[in-house]
Amino acid sequence: MNSTTTCSPETRAAYTTARSDLLALVPESARRILEIGCSDGTLGAAIKQRGDPGTYITGIEANIQLANTARERLDAVFSCDAEQFDWSRFDDEPRFDCLICGDVLEHLRAPAEVLGHAIRHLKPDGAIVTSLPNIRHISALWAIALSGRFPRRERGIFDKTHLRWFTIHDARDLVGAVGFSVTKEVFNLRAWDRGGGRINRALGRLPQGIASSFPVREFLTYQYSFRAERLGAPTNVPT
Repeated sequence: MNSTTTCSPETRAAYTTARSDLLALVPESARRILEIGCSDGTLGAAIKQRGDPGTYITGIEANIQLANTARERLDAVFSCDAEQFDWSRFDDEPRFDCLICGDVLEHLRAPAEVLGHAIRHLKPDGAIVTSLPNIRHISALWAIALSGRFPRRERGIFDKTHLRWFTIHDARDLVGAVGFSVTKEVFNLRAWDRGGGRINRALGRLPQGIASSFPVREFLTYQYSFRAERLGAPTNVPT
């Protein structure tokens, strides 16, 4: 999360949940990890619990309350806006194996610029793991095309603190602009804005081949999570 103000209970809950999708995308071999928008450190703590005692996780978090909690779970936490961060702090540090940006890039004015700064401190074979809401989701089409409204909410696709909006293709283009390509992806499916319910659970059980088919991935993907590596790496991403 990237906000210097306090957050509502609903917003806090949305940004402090365990992220099994992101956890699965973080390479098992990653030992030095940088997480931009580390929230309260829940994801980082889960990575550490995978077992390697040498895992070192650095977080950047603008929300002071969340950063204070994250300090109890991660190895180092900088409490500041990622767009104001002094990246020279890492010039004399070993490079990172993995950069995580979960639910944060859509909150930035210049996400590609922040990624550009961060990847200078990634190893040549380092990976980016990120997630972005899909503005092409059917609930957005309903709200904008049919209802004629652009909602502002406490969480989700229409989180009122979002400054940027992405489709799946936009997300791929974003990492492509900094020299990376998507090599593994997860389509988090929902039939509507709210989670839960039998239909959403059924969508979550769809085989990958169906989940990645055009109409399903484009209009039922609520959140797009993926791993990206430097261009030239093998890819299984559908066109």
